[in-house]
Amino acid sequence: MANTLTSMIISPQSMGLNMQSSSSQSVAPSTNTTSTLLHGVPNFQVQHDYVPVMSSKRIATWRYLQRMYQGGMVLYNTAMLSEGELRRGYPTDEKIQRRTLNYFLLGTSLAPVLEIPNVTDMLKALVVVVQEYEFFASESKSKMMFLRATSRKALSLDGKATEEAGEYTLLEVRQLPFPLDYVITFSSLCDTIAQVYEKITSEDRFWTLTCTEMFQKIDLRFKKIMIAACKELETMARDTLADELNAIDPLAAFTKDDGDL
Repeated sequence: MANTLTSMIISPQSMGLNMQSSSSQSVAPSTNTTSTLLHGVPNFQVQHDYVPVMSSKRIATWRYLQRMYQGGMVLYNTAMLSEGELRRGYPTDEKIQRRTLNYFLLGTSLAPVLEIPNVTDMLKALVVVVQEYEFFASESKSKMMFLRATSRKALSLDGKATEEAGEYTLLEVRQLPFPLDYVITFSSLCDTIAQVYEKITSEDRFWTLTCTEMFQKIDLRFKKIMIAACKELETMARDTLADELNAIDPLAAFTKDDGDL
């Protein structure tokens, strides 16, 4: 990442700035580490189109995943996954329910951040949300115990517990009186994350090194969710293709098994 950001830094000379100094020699910024750049060239504007281009790719991917989880689409021109097949791929066990709750809390926490008008302030809030989400997800078992404990407390009119977790500032942790549907929840999360990228690139601006680094932190955490979903869809598509091939030639599976033996 340091090398990528280094290539995007524009030197004061290339920007046409007349930097006056007591010495006639110009000192080029060090390209060893990002921290050196931060101290050597503080917060110079990055004119590279890294953030807009990456955001455009992410928007397309998240919108594609959203349509896939709505059912009835062909994955990568290989196999059509119906809504029923998607639900069969995610059994309603405790692990899936925990993940569904995590995605629901992430989506509901991202929605208020989208209302922040300033993009820089929104990026700062997004960094906090994704960091708190990762902590919550990594401690999902203990957090589930916390959520079950809050169900015994008095609830306000909107369904939230009257006592908050305290350790979270922007991640909205709440108790739900009913189980969530994973397919619908993840489809809604895809829509929300796509809106985040759309809001980030909603205005033309010069991207500073600081803002670019915040964007990369946010993008990295969203990418983990995206990769996991893509792998699961690919597994379901392979299983669907195998079932269709076995339906066409039921003896093919037995022949393959005999060959392996």
